Amino acid sequence: MKYEVSDWVQGRTVNGEFIFGFVEQIDALQGIVKVNVVKSDNEGSIGKPTVVREKWLKKLPEQIEQDEASVRNLIDLALSTWDEAWFMELTEQLNMIETEASQRKGYDAAYESRLSAFI
Repeated sequence: MKYEVSDWVQGRTVNGEFIFGFVEQIDALQGIVKVNVVKSDNEGSIGKPTVVREKWLKKLPEQIEQDEASVRNLIDLALSTWDEAWFMELTEQLNMIETEASQRKGYDAAYESRLSAFI
């Protein structure tokens, strides 16, 4: 089986609903995956587990772009799934991103002020 517990996946259910979520359980013999639905075009499915055939799912890449907006979205997701460890990890990443941005901004401002002295 190409999925593991906690993998992020997207796909369609037997009813044709689009789902996005993470793997909770796997039944390798039957080729079935239990997915905790985080997003769906059927709002009634959000936050609930659903069973989907393995072949109807697509594993999402583990590495995502680490910009401020995407980390903030992941923090919201961690809060909605009550994942404290993930929340703490993401908060630390956000603090590092904001610190780097602040340092760059200070460097850019210093560069601009030196440049304007010559112009």
